[in-house]
Amino acid sequence: IQLIIYSIIFFPKKNILSIIFYNLFFIVFLNLVLTPLFNLITFDVPSRQPNYKITKEYKSGFFKGILSGKHFISTDEKGYRTNKKIDYNNKNENTLRIFTIGASTTEQGSTDDNKTWSSLLEIKLSKFTNKEIEVINAGMAGLRTEHHYITLKRIRKYKPDLVIFLLGINDWNHHVINSDKKYLISNYEIKYNYKKSILFNTFRNINKQINRKLTNKKKIDSKKITAFTSAEFDLEAYLSPQIDSLNIRKKIKKFRPTKVSEDYQYWLNLIVNECKTEDPICLFLDQPTAYKKNISNKLKKRLWMTPPNQDYTLSLDDLIFTSSIYNNWLRKKVTDNKLNFHLLSDKIEANTDYLIDDCHFSENGSQEVSDALASYINLSLKSILN
Repeated sequence: IQLIIYSIIFFPKKNILSIIFYNLFFIVFLNLVLTPLFNLITFDVPSRQPNYKITKEYKSGFFKGILSGKHFISTDEKGYRTNKKIDYNNKNENTLRIFTIGASTTEQGSTDDNKTWSSLLEIKLSKFTNKEIEVINAGMAGLRTEHHYITLKRIRKYKPDLVIFLLGINDWNHHVINSDKKYLISNYEIKYNYKKSILFNTFRNINKQINRKLTNKKKIDSKKITAFTSAEFDLEAYLSPQIDSLNIRKKIKKFRPTKVSEDYQYWLNLIVNECKTEDPICLFLDQPTAYKKNISNKLKKRLWMTPPNQDYTLSLDDLIFTSSIYNNWLRKKVTDNKLNFHLLSDKIEANTDYLIDDCHFSENGSQEVSDALASYINLSLKSILN
């Protein structure tokens, strides 16, 4: 873009070069102006397949002593994880409808329908009220706060009484991986992703074709990739090459942020503003992790999100520091705005009784999360149970 602008300045005369550069400038400018429209049309929140059913059996290996037996995993007509038939178009007056929003630690995509913390919360809350409890799990692996904001906007039409957010780790890993990213007009660039524009996608596709020709690579079947890398199909096969990242990845990156990323601030602020309206009530949870000093070697060898899918790792000290920055910022932001916050990270001990790896809950961990939430809701949000 700078080259085009400089070229217009240095080639002011009406020659072929000036005509070319003026046209290029017009194309770039038009693309910039239309980027919000492109973003609106193309942006979507990834979701689980509706009416999905699978049975996963854990026998030994990576999950020995943590997950065991057969796990039945399914979704409803909307792609959400629920344990009962939900009438989304009509809500009974005596129904307490709760949505849980987050990434893989909420979705728990390889855990039995009856063993996720969302489903266990439904059972435990029913002991405190005569209302019909519906807990709808809208979690999806890999999502960040920008997706959670869109999800919150979309589920409003289903009239939730309570929305529970568990977020953090994907946002700080995105920060780690993109730590050198700089913005010129931050709010504009964060809200309207330039990578969704026609111009960017055109050049990206051209670049792919050129690289394919140069490297002589055949087109890869994307369906095969999905089947192989999807954690719910074979979680052990996905994790096994990545675990013990603190020892296996020899390249260590230094990362000590002074504050959370601009992206995270922007989208979390939007969620907070949405939650300051009368309905629904929002409850925010910070992210429990295994990032603690003196954790056992058994748990340390299971770490892989340091960050995930990279050829480098942060040190354990930097992981502790970064997770604390994000959890503390979330707590302050929520409490400063007089919204509901629960310090979940204090309830989940950093050991293999409760965690599978960096942050994902074992069956016992899911029980602990549901116990902590049921207790908090009964004590601090009792009005919604009456």
